[in-house]
Parts: sequence; structure tokens; C-alpha cells
Amino acid sequence: MTSTPLPSREALCGEAHARPLDARAQIAAAYACDRDGVEEEAVVFYDAAWKLGVPSEQRAEFLIGYGSTLKNVGRLDESLLILGQAITDGAFPNAARAFLALTLQASGRSPEAIAELLSLLLEVGAQDAGLIRYRRSLSWYAGQLRASAEPGPEK
Repeated sequence: MTSTPLPSREALCGEAHARPLDARAQIAAAYACDRDGVEEEAVVFYDAAWKLGVPSEQRAEFLIGYGSTLKNVGRLDESLLILGQAITDGAFPNAARAFLALTLQASGRSPEAIAELLSLLLEVGAQDAGLIRYRRSLSWYAGQLRASAEPGPEK
């Protein structure tokens, strides 16, 4: 069984330029650019699709891709917002939380990133005997990391 090759980035970008009001064409171009590691180009298409309105059946995957790409181009605050949206209303909240942790780390918020990953691990690994055994300790560590990341009182 052979797989059908994906359309080239050039072809999908050309289609997006020819159809600037078609959100699906913009999304396809964004994904192709991401696939080829051209994030600066990808974010242009993501931004366009976001402004046009992402079709509901593509929203969950789109939010994760968009949020991740925003992180990669240094738009960290926007990445946090988009990934937060993906967690709230997406079909892949655990994946979105993992990407959120990456953005937190890139933002210099490593304790929060680790706390997010620990919390995620504890939730998705609920049937793992080792995680069950150490749940209380790992939860405590996640809480400590979050507390250490919170700003203290002004002096």
C-alpha cells in the first residue's frame, strides 16, 4: 500500500495566495509551512485563517498548531492565549497542555512548565501503578513549583 504524497508547500501557498478569503486554504498553507519548518511563513497563514474564522471541525488542531508556531516565532503571550483557548474548548486538551508547558518554558517560566507537565502526567497516567503510588508527592511538587512561580508581595 503506497501513500499519496502531500501537495508541496509551494502549491498550497500558491493556492492560499490565490484564495485569500478562504480560511481552509490559509490553514493548509500554514500546516505545509510548519511541516517544512518555515514558521515565519506559516504564522502569516495562521494569522490570516484566524482573522477569517477557523471552521469548527478544524479548530482543535488549528489552535495547537497556531499556538506552537506563535511560540516558535517568539510571540509568546499570544501563544499562551491561543493554547489556553485550545485547552478550554479543544478536542485535544492534553496535547494543548503539553504545548502550553513548552511555551511557559520558552517564556522563562520553567517552574510553571514543569508543574503543568506533572499535573498532566498525573491526570493521563491515572491507571499507572507507579504514578498512583507517588501521586501525593508529585502533586505536592507541582503545587510547590506553581507557588514558587507566583509573584511575591511588593516590597
